[in-house]
Amino acid sequence: MDVVILFAMVIALLAVGVPIAVALGLSSTVFLLMFSDSSLGSIAQSLYQAMAGHYTLLAIPFFILASSFMSTGGVAQRIISFAIAVIGHVRGGLAIAGVLACMLFAALSGSSPATVVAVGSIVIAGMQKVGYSKDFAAGVICNAGTLGILIPPSIVMVVYASATDVSVGRMFLAGVIPGLLAGFMLMAAIYVIARVKNLPKGEWLGWPEVFSTILDASWGLFLMVVILGGIYGGVFTPTEAAAIASVYAFLVAVFVYRDMGPLKGKPWIPEEDKDRALLGLRVWGFTLVSTIIYVVAAFMLGAPIMNGVWGGLAFLVVAVILGGTMHKAVAAGWGQKLSAAVVVIFGVLPLLFVLRGIWGSENSVAMDIILTVLSVIVLVLPPAVFAFALLRSAERLVASGASYEDSLMTGVGHLVRANLQNLAMFVPALVHKDTKHTLLEAGKLTIMLMFIIANALILKHVLTDEQVPQHITEAMLAAGLGPITFLIVVNVILLIGGQFMEPSGLIVIVAPLVFPIALELGIDPIHLGIIMVVNMEIGMITPPVGLNLFVTSGVAGMPIMRVVRAALPFLMVLFVFLIMVTYIPWLSTFLPTSLMGPEIIVR
Repeated sequence: MDVVILFAMVIALLAVGVPIAVALGLSSTVFLLMFSDSSLGSIAQSLYQAMAGHYTLLAIPFFILASSFMSTGGVAQRIISFAIAVIGHVRGGLAIAGVLACMLFAALSGSSPATVVAVGSIVIAGMQKVGYSKDFAAGVICNAGTLGILIPPSIVMVVYASATDVSVGRMFLAGVIPGLLAGFMLMAAIYVIARVKNLPKGEWLGWPEVFSTILDASWGLFLMVVILGGIYGGVFTPTEAAAIASVYAFLVAVFVYRDMGPLKGKPWIPEEDKDRALLGLRVWGFTLVSTIIYVVAAFMLGAPIMNGVWGGLAFLVVAVILGGTMHKAVAAGWGQKLSAAVVVIFGVLPLLFVLRGIWGSENSVAMDIILTVLSVIVLVLPPAVFAFALLRSAERLVASGASYEDSLMTGVGHLVRANLQNLAMFVPALVHKDTKHTLLEAGKLTIMLMFIIANALILKHVLTDEQVPQHITEAMLAAGLGPITFLIVVNVILLIGGQFMEPSGLIVIVAPLVFPIALELGIDPIHLGIIMVVNMEIGMITPPVGLNLFVTSGVAGMPIMRVVRAALPFLMVLFVFLIMVTYIPWLSTFLPTSLMGPEIIVR
C-alpha cells in the first residue's frame, strides 16, 4: 500500500506540471520522511553517489556531444542527398528517402529529437515543394525520428545497460536488426500509401550520383565505423568509443565539412577552380586518407609502420594512373565503362574470392549472409566510390578544358593550402563561438538528462530499500504469470508510462522492477531491453509528453494536435512492430549471440 502512495505522488506531481526530475526526487523524499525508517541522509548520499557504480553512464555526455557536432545542416543535407539518390526515384521516394536519412542519422546521433530536428528541418520543406502535404511530411519524419533511440549507438540503450548491468555492446548489436526492420516497415507503409494516393516520385539520377553522394556523406557516416567497429574490434570500451566519437565529430564538422567554426564558408577548393582542380584533389586526397588508414591498420596489427607507408605509395601510383586514364576515357566517351571495370577488378573479384571462403565454412546460413553483406560493404563499396568519384570529377575537368597535369598540380596546391588552414585554425576553433555554443547546448542537455537519471536512481533506491522488486516478482510468479502474459503486462506499463515520462528516467525506474522477473521466466535480458526501447519509441510520439511531437511541431510550424493526427497512421506500424519484437526474440538476440557468444546470466 505504501508503494501505491509513492507512485500516486509521482503521478500527481506530473499531472500538475512539476518537472519529471523534481517529481521523482520530491516524491521519494516525502515517502522516506513519512513511511520509511531509512535516514533522510540516504537521499543526499544517493543523489551524491547516483552515478557511482554506473560508469557506463559516462558515455552519455560524449554521445550527446558527438550528436551536437553532427547535427549541423551540412551533415544532414549530405545524408539526405544520398538517400534521395538511392531511393528518390520510386513512388513516394522523397518520403522514403526521409526515413532512410533518419535511419542513417540515427546511427550518428543516438537521439530521436536530434534526428527529427536535423532531418525534418530539411526534408519536410522539401516534401512540400514537390507536392506532399505538410501533414503527411510531418507524420513521416515524426515517426521515423524515433529510430534515433533504436538504431545503435543509442543513449537509451546505454541507460538500460547501466540500470541492469548488461553489456552495452550486446545492446547495440541487438538494435541493428530491429532498427532496420522498423525502418523498412515504415518505408513499405509509405510506398503503399504513395501507390494508393499517387504521390510524386523523382527521377533516377544514376549510379555516379549515388556514389558521389556517398563520398560527400562518407566522413559523417564513418562515425558509425569508429563507434561500432572500435567496440566490436576490441579497440576500446563503449565509454571510450563515445569520447573518441565526440572528438572525431568535432574534427569532421569544423575541419572537413567546415559547417561551423572559423573556417565556415571557406571551401577546400574555390568555386572558380573547382572544375579543373577537383580530379587532382581527389587523387591526392584519396591517397592521403588511404595512407593514414594503412598506417593505423599496421599499428593495430603490430606490423611495421613502413608497411602502411609503402601501401600508401602503391595507392598513389594506382590513383595517378587511374585518374589520367579516367580523364582520357571521359573525353572518349567510355568513362562509365572504365568505372565499372575498376569496380569489377578491385571490388567484385576480391569479393568472389572471399565469398568462396565464407560459404565454404561451417557457419550457419544466417551468419554467412551477414558476413556476405559486410564483405560487399568493405570490398565493393570503397572502389565503387573511388571510381565514380574520379568519373564525376573527370567529367568536370573535360568540360573545363584543362589538362590532367594541371589538375594534379592545382589539386595538390589546394590540398596543402586547406590543411595548412586547418592547422592554423585548430586552436582558434577550440574557442570559437560555434564550438562554445555546441558545448553549451550539449552540456545543458546532459545536465537535464543526468538530473532526471539521478532522481530516478533515488526512486530506485527507495524501491530497493522497500524490497518492491522482490515482492512484485513473488506476486507475479505466484499468480502463474507466464512469459507471454508477463511481456503483455510490461508493454502496457511502458506504453502508459511512456506517455508521461522521459524514456531514460522511466527505464531507470521500471527496468530494475521487471528485470528479475524476466530472468525467472527465462526471458533474455537483451530481448527485454529492446522491448523497452521500442516502447520508449512509441512513447516519444504519444501525447501528452511525446517529445518528438513537440519537436516536429516546432520544426514544421504546426499545432501539436495536428502533428498528433498526422503521426497516427504510421504509429500503427510501430505497434505492429512492437508485437513482432516482443514475440520474436530472434530479432533481438541473433546478432549478439552469433558475434559475441551466448550470454552468461548471473541471477
